[in-house]
Amino acid sequence: MKTLREALRSEELTLTAELSLGPRTSPESIVEQARTLSAATDAVQIPDHRHARPHLSNIATAALLLRNGIDPVIQMNCRDRNRVALQSDILGARALGAHNLLLLRGSNFPEGHRPKSTGVFDIGAIDLIATAAAIRDGDVFADTKTAGAPDLFVGTIATVFNPDDGWEPEKLTSKADAGAQFIQLQLCFDLNVLRGYAARIVSSKLTWRLQVLAGLAVLPSADAARELRKARPDSIIPPSVVKRIEEADDQEAEGIAIAAEQLREIADIPGLSGVTLVTPGDPGLIVSAIHASGLRQ
Repeated sequence: MKTLREALRSEELTLTAELSLGPRTSPESIVEQARTLSAATDAVQIPDHRHARPHLSNIATAALLLRNGIDPVIQMNCRDRNRVALQSDILGARALGAHNLLLLRGSNFPEGHRPKSTGVFDIGAIDLIATAAAIRDGDVFADTKTAGAPDLFVGTIATVFNPDDGWEPEKLTSKADAGAQFIQLQLCFDLNVLRGYAARIVSSKLTWRLQVLAGLAVLPSADAARELRKARPDSIIPPSVVKRIEEADDQEAEGIAIAAEQLREIADIPGLSGVTLVTPGDPGLIVSAIHASGLRQ
């Protein structure tokens, strides 16, 4: 089984894709999704209650993926668990052999979310990164590592934007200092913004310490693009992208074409090691976009 860590060490653009999970997603459909995505990617990401919806636990989902020879990336947020539960889940993931962790604060519950729930936020994202790194490095919970298993590979998120001339990536540096090894960016279709941000990360020499993955979506329709922008308000999906899809005779094909074009361009941006893809449509759209890009056969 090729792993995310191995892929990021290669010269080829690393590709991961995110599962779509919900309350009614069965174990069988999770495995089917993951097999579809893994046919063209290096690892499959398991979201942690995205859009504040319950689903099969990410640790159980990771076990399903590992059983089918697929390298999982387990997302964990600070909203839904306290420190003890997060530590236990990290230990559980490592015991299974699921070593890729994407650690984040997590968004607040949406307005009017039902049934009413309370965010935990017992610890912050940097504290969670440091906790995972301490477990990885054997500073806490000694002798809990499964014999022969790889070390934890710890990642977190960052937000792409157009930095001012004097901007320094202090938060990213803090995350690297805490023990992060890779960074995942939010969805961004504005490649000028992405290039400018990546250039600043390179000039700060942070790419010597962190590997960076861009975020991209395969949009099946203009309405889906608008809904995704609403669901993920930090996303950068310019009106021109939505308009191009809306005016196309085949909106789904146009969404695939846009994603393929962007993949080819991202592959040439210095400082970016890979891309994580999502879709609000059928997971096969991600595979179609990757094939159309020519990056994978």
